[in-house]
Amino acid sequence: MLKRIAGLVVVVLLIFSAPVALPQQEQAQTVYTFVSLWQIPRANWAQFSENSEKITNPILQKMLSDGAIISWGTFETVVHTPDGMTHGGWFQATSLAGITRVLDELLKGASRPALNTATKHEDYLLRTLARHASPQPGASGYVRVRTTLAQPGKGGDLVAHIQKYIWPVLEDQFKKGNLTYYAADEQYILTGPGSLRNFVTFYPSAEALDKVVTAVSARLASMSADERQAWQEGLSKLTVPDSTRDMLARVTHYAQK
Repeated sequence: MLKRIAGLVVVVLLIFSAPVALPQQEQAQTVYTFVSLWQIPRANWAQFSENSEKITNPILQKMLSDGAIISWGTFETVVHTPDGMTHGGWFQATSLAGITRVLDELLKGASRPALNTATKHEDYLLRTLARHASPQPGASGYVRVRTTLAQPGKGGDLVAHIQKYIWPVLEDQFKKGNLTYYAADEQYILTGPGSLRNFVTFYPSAEALDKVVTAVSARLASMSADERQAWQEGLSKLTVPDSTRDMLARVTHYAQK
């Protein structure tokens, strides 16, 4: 689960944002997501990946097996910017105790020399508002994270708007296997604007990403003139202009209960 949060993603318009009742959604319990983002010099990318493989990933996999967390993963960004992050990772738990247990284990682990080369580092502790995930014993693929600012007090209205026009496309693509995860997050520990929302989607392949983009485009193209006007006016009223940012990353490891 992308300049706040890299800005953790969705095609344009795959946006939703509050804890609402959704069909077939895993919303029975609170889920917290801890995200770490790093800017690593290019010369140290291989070392960073090696450190993750040998030190970090085994700890996270053990925590998953022990039940402390319900998912974890690592990623490398695809679209780079001068000041942007290059690598990252996340894990999810149903309690803050689960989050802190993993952090304690990571701190006790062996040193990771590549982290000392980072020119930037940022963490986020998020509360996942809505999610739909399929079990993944060990996978890779792509993640896209979209961040956007809702107008003050309009987060719920934005959710309803997206659900009405776009949500069925996400669920259909999930059933077809072109999405393995989609979720909306808000910051639990506020390090940015409280109205910032993160929208995350995972794809098993680049081909699956294309299929989802095509499906959403087809939905938009099929709108009547009145429907399109209502769609566009709703987005204009509910979001802060020019506030949306995206991150596209290659998921190197991904495990989900």
